Formats: sequence, structure tokens, C-alpha cells
Amino acid sequence: MGLVDVWVLGRISDTAAASVGSVNTVTTFVLMMFSFMGQGSGLVYARMLGQGKMKKVQECYSVALILHVLLGVAASGALFTWAGDISRLLGLDGQSLTYGKNFLQIVGGACVLHSLVAMFGGVMAANGFTRVGMFAGMFTNVANVALIYVLVFLPSGPHWGVRGVALATALATAAGLLLSLWLVFARIRIRFLPPPSGQRWRDHAALLVAFSLPTMLEPAFWQAAQISTTRIIAAVGTDELAARMYTLSITNMIGMFSSALSQGLQIAIGHLAGAGETDRIRHISRATRLVGVVAALGLALMAALSSRWIMDRFTDSPAVAEAGRTLLWCGLLYLPGSSLIMTTAATLRAVGQVTYPAATGILVLWGVFIPLAYILSLPLGLAIIGVMIAMAVDENLRALLLGVRWRYLSALDRFCKIVQQPQDSSVAGS
Repeated sequence: MGLVDVWVLGRISDTAAASVGSVNTVTTFVLMMFSFMGQGSGLVYARMLGQGKMKKVQECYSVALILHVLLGVAASGALFTWAGDISRLLGLDGQSLTYGKNFLQIVGGACVLHSLVAMFGGVMAANGFTRVGMFAGMFTNVANVALIYVLVFLPSGPHWGVRGVALATALATAAGLLLSLWLVFARIRIRFLPPPSGQRWRDHAALLVAFSLPTMLEPAFWQAAQISTTRIIAAVGTDELAARMYTLSITNMIGMFSSALSQGLQIAIGHLAGAGETDRIRHISRATRLVGVVAALGLALMAALSSRWIMDRFTDSPAVAEAGRTLLWCGLLYLPGSSLIMTTAATLRAVGQVTYPAATGILVLWGVFIPLAYILSLPLGLAIIGVMIAMAVDENLRALLLGVRWRYLSALDRFCKIVQQPQDSSVAGS
């Protein structure tokens, strides 16, 4: 959806694409939190399913649903109310401010829908129904394209521009949520049971938060770092900012392959950890991490070789296109490392080590990446190339630290003890 939205905004103007791209870092920040909250909860479901605790996992579904509704409503209200203030904080003014505010009010105000989509997606994935979840995502994208055509491009339509793109995204998400509801309750027939007592509600909520909170914090701080990066790039120049927003839609697509691998790996290892199958955990982790790195490198190279064609699809500005081509080549420096981060972190979380990946990500992002990006890009004059160098250092350093941690934990004597711990205590020991 993001790729289609950015392309359409580029047809409106580079200013529209750059300004919406700036505020979209905030909506992405919130949506990633909900997505990783759903994944963290999915890990709890997977381990319970691996242990055969059907009634307990059905109670967890109900508790997770309440948590997602409450947090989704709070996020939607905050983004809708403070859309203008957030846009100004990101440095937008004039027409850019109008674009950013309109988009943030509509898409941000619909965050509760994304929260519920993430929750039901986690339930389907934990039960092995990833294919139907894929169809729900495909349906949402088709709906988004159709609605954009009607609201923005249709000759007899309203031609709502940025507002139309935002409204199409929100309505398509609502359609995807309705399909997810039908899939979970009517097609797959997954049961949700309310916990029988207040104590059981609190116990389930505490367990879900214990697994979800560290899982949410890492991408939350990562996205906050992206917001800071956007401010740095905006200080470099508007052409560079527009190029960054266009190329992000491509590199994010590449990252989604690694993200999908990591989510599947996390669910699979969660089941295996619940069943105590340590040898299979080692094997599947090693193979998946290798596949992720090779795929990320191959896709990054394809994007770099096609950079001229790609940028010509997004913009008519020679300066923006040239900056975008450079950024796509820079993807070779950090996208393989990013894949290793996602798959290794998923492996660690699946065996109960949820704190270390989050702590490593936060410390390296804010202790290395942000200071280095600022110093290289502005004081040293490397502009947006400096940001890319800092990103490469950040991604590869985190991949190294997570890899070292996994090699330490996967030693036979330690690994058997970790996997065989009860689920509740494994979080406390991580």
C-alpha cells in the first residue's frame, strides 16, 4: 500500500510526496508498534499451542483483543487531535503542512483498524494460517488501488488528491479488517474464550505484555530514529528528502521479505520451543538466516541495477532522480545486515530471549546511528551519503551483536536449559 501511495503522491507533486513521507514516519512508527505487538502475542500463542494448552491460548486471544482495542483507540485519538502540531514539529509549513496534516488526520485516525488487523493476523499466523492472512493483505491492496482510482484519478470523480490517497488507505484497511474477522470467526473458526476470573485476565495480560513490550520497543525506537533521520535529511535539502521518501518505498519492500521470513521463523521456533525440539530449532534458524541474507543481497542488487528506471517512474526532477539512484545503490551496504537482524532477533525472541534484541537495537540506534548520521551528513558535509554510511554501520553492528548472542546461547548445555524453561520464567530470565 505504501508503494502505491508514494507513486500516486509523486504524480501529484514532489512536495506532496515529501511532506506526506515526513508525517508517514509517525504513522509507520505507530503501525509498527501494533504489528510487533501482534507478533509478540503470536509468539505467546505459538508456544502455548506447541505445549497443547488450547483453553489457555483461547483466553489469551480475548485478552489480546481488548489490549489492541484500547491502545488502538488511544493512538487514533492522539494522531487525529495533534496532526497539525506533529506536522509542524517535523518542519513542515505552508502547502507541505496542509498535505501532512490532512494525511495524518485520516490515516493516523484509522490506527485502531491497523491495530485489530495486526491482532487477528497474529492469531492466524500462530495457528498456521499464514496463507489466508496473505489473501487478506492482497485484498486490502486491491481495494486500496481501486479506491485511489475512484477518489483521485477517475475523470468524473472528486479528485481529492492527498486527502483521497489517505482516505483510500483508511477505507482499504477497514475492508481488510472485515475480511480478517470473517476468516478468523467464520472460515477458520478460531474460538475466543473470556478468562474465568480477574486474576486470569491479569495473568494473561502480564504474559502478553512481557513478550510484546520488548518486541514493540525496538521498532518503536527504530522508527523514532527514522523521524530524527528525516529531520537531518530535511536540513540537507528538499530534493534529498523527496528522494529518500521514494527510495524508502523500494527498500521497505525488500525489507518485507526479510520481515516475512523472520515472522514465519518466530512462529515455527515458538512451536518447536514449546515442544522442546532443540536440534530442529538450530537447523531451521541457520537455514532461514542464510536464505534471508542471500535474498536481501539479490533484491538490493536488482533495485540498484534498475535504479534509473525506478526513479523515472516516481519523479521528473533530475536532481531527485540522481539522489534516489545513489540511495538505491547504498542499499547493498545495509539491507543484508538488516535481514540478519530480523531473523536472528526472531530466533532469540522465540526461545524467550526478548530483552536482548530490544536493548541492543535501542542502544546502537541512539548511541551510534543518530550521532554518526548527524556528524557525517551536516558538520562533515557528506549530506545524505553520510546518513547511509551511518545506517550501514548501525545495521551491520547490530547484526554482529545479535549473532554473537545467538552463538553463545545455542551451545548445547545452555540451549537445552533455555528451551525447557517454563514460558513465564523464560521472559524473566532473558
